[in-house]
Amino acid sequence: MTLEEIMEMLDIESDEDFMYFEQFAALMETEADIDYDTFTELLMMMEPEDLKNVLQSFFEDAVRGVPDDNTDLYSTLQTIKDTLVSLAEAGRGRSTGFLIDELYQFRQWYLEPQAVICTPESGGVSRRLSPCEALVLFREEKLSGDKYSYDFSEAMPAEPDEYIQDLLSEMSEDYYDDMNREEMMDMFPEEYDPDTYDPEDYSGRAVDPYREGFVDRYDPVIEGEDYDIYGL
Repeated sequence: MTLEEIMEMLDIESDEDFMYFEQFAALMETEADIDYDTFTELLMMMEPEDLKNVLQSFFEDAVRGVPDDNTDLYSTLQTIKDTLVSLAEAGRGRSTGFLIDELYQFRQWYLEPQAVICTPESGGVSRRLSPCEALVLFREEKLSGDKYSYDFSEAMPAEPDEYIQDLLSEMSEDYYDDMNREEMMDMFPEEYDPDTYDPEDYSGRAVDPYREGFVDRYDPVIEGEDYDIYGL
């Protein structure tokens, strides 16, 4: 779908219109094909505070829909929620590339067809649904009276990149209490850049010049130093 088609579907006429939970949930739940660049353009329309609020509401709603015996899924979704909300709280800056990248990958997992095995407890044929559909089915149990067991073993979402979590952890330590917002943002790698992005090397993730480019992010090799990077 084009950007204009998605905006029409979400009832968005301008940037100021994209701010509500219902619109964000519809974006995440629609099975329409949305490419990465269009997804990025849509999210960049939202004010950082609005994005943080809808992210928190969306994931809290998703977590409440996890079946009681799926503790691993519950824990993973909590981790994803906390990480994305923390990135959103950092405001618009270098962290934005990581936020959009992680959220885009979550949407791909959320809509993966036939990933969850749903088996009626009363007996019968199992159904294979997307994670989104399975969480909806669990909520509907109270209305329909039909109960299912849910097998997410083939459909666990990937946890956020460890490097992101390390940075967020460092930023919460007392050592950084005296840093201003600009200094904190400088800790993040550069935002996703299509001109330097290589899907074969980075597997669809935002470019991280520290991890991918330097031996040591705090003490990178400086040109002219007596050091042979090739070991010759």
